[in-house]
Amino acid sequence: AKKFSSSMAFARLRHHHQQLTRSALAWLRKVEEMRKCMRGRHSYTLACAVSICLASLFARARSPPPPCSLPAWPGEEVVSSWEHHGSRERCFCAYAALAAHAQPGTPRLRELEESCPRWADFVSLDGGHSATMVHASGAFAVALGSTSGNASERKYGYVPDWAADLGSGYGEDCDVSRDPRCEAVGAHVLSLPRRLYVADCCSRPDAARGDATVVAARRPGPQPGPSLADLIASDAASACGLLQDLVAGGLRQVRRLDAFGSCAAENEEPTAASGCLAQCFHVVPDVWYLHLHTTAGAKDIRAAQPYNAGLGPSFNASEASDPATAFGRYNACVCEPRAWAAAGRGRGSCPEARPSDAAYPAEAAHA
Repeated sequence: AKKFSSSMAFARLRHHHQQLTRSALAWLRKVEEMRKCMRGRHSYTLACAVSICLASLFARARSPPPPCSLPAWPGEEVVSSWEHHGSRERCFCAYAALAAHAQPGTPRLRELEESCPRWADFVSLDGGHSATMVHASGAFAVALGSTSGNASERKYGYVPDWAADLGSGYGEDCDVSRDPRCEAVGAHVLSLPRRLYVADCCSRPDAARGDATVVAARRPGPQPGPSLADLIASDAASACGLLQDLVAGGLRQVRRLDAFGSCAAENEEPTAASGCLAQCFHVVPDVWYLHLHTTAGAKDIRAAQPYNAGLGPSFNASEASDPATAFGRYNACVCEPRAWAAAGRGRGSCPEARPSDAAYPAEAAHA
């Protein structure tokens, strides 16, 4: 635990250093904009030019990002109360809007920049020019991932995750010093709704009954919005269509999909050693925007205990009595161990089809 805490402290320190570096670069770009603005003006207009440039730049820095236009998106008071002032959720909404257009193009990327200034760090394949790993999936979903990366831009083509090592370390993108070609070991794709805002998979206002069920009690405080469990209760047909598109979108971005079966055993992680694929929601999300993790063939996945780090059908025995984390079974997965059926309603289902079979998305939605 001490070693883990030390490594996490170092990771946070490195993250803050990267943020400071980006901030410094952003200010340098602003200074360059001011220089361009003043270039060619006479000396008697210099003060006026500086005032105009500063007013423009600081107004741009102060202006809030445009609100998400998806139905059911919560108010600004709720969004601002989330971690990082809702920046990650705003980005997810912006990715959904981008995927609604077959040809993203420069104008759409400008809108993406306004809502998600750091989009190029996460979903760009060419350093923020035009190529993204954002793909529409059916009528209802969007997938973040790509079967091909870009070594010159140090991109695997997948969204980094704190729990997954795709060859360059946990949470890291491509590192050409380790592999000059920078081809990811395995895959990690996120699938999101793109027609309707859905906050999380499993919370329900009537779920605090204490029975062993995947449905988790809704957390106190401002409510983020409807959950997938809410949608299933109110409109099962729409929920089923969304689930199928989330599942299929993740699968399309996995290389050599036919090599993988489903992770079906407790604590079986989707690594190269296990040779299996997992598609899971976190019962308690880290981002208040529904996202399905599709992970397969990773070099390594962090151990499940004592932290909820796994990306497969993981069990944390230290939370076995906590209904808010589904009694330690903190991921709701397409394929779960059959023994989990005894843990509550709806648990322990798994498709008969393999992930590469045509029948799998429909079976996965039902599971």
